[in-house]
Amino acid sequence: MFTVLLLMPLGLGLSTYQQLSSELAAESIARHALRLAMLQSPARPSEALPKAVEQFSGDWELSELDYRYWCSAKCSLVTLEITVEGARAIQTMGIPKL
Repeated sequence: MFTVLLLMPLGLGLSTYQQLSSELAAESIARHALRLAMLQSPARPSEALPKAVEQFSGDWELSELDYRYWCSAKCSLVTLEITVEGARAIQTMGIPKL
């Protein structure tokens, strides 16, 4: 009984650590993958996005993540949403006028 009371805070701490790690990974992947896709293909970032997401998810050693990409009506703004184990991050950037 005493051991359970001693280990309970450790379990809560590990759960909190995992959630924070997922949130940090989602934020980082969303920001850097969208930036890389914009640099590689400014007119059509959606073409470079899958490879960019794969690269950064590999850096975080994640095997599973979901992402969604969309643009505004005139595609002047592009948005990338990354979900990692319940943590979600959204990054939006403007497409430069060429």
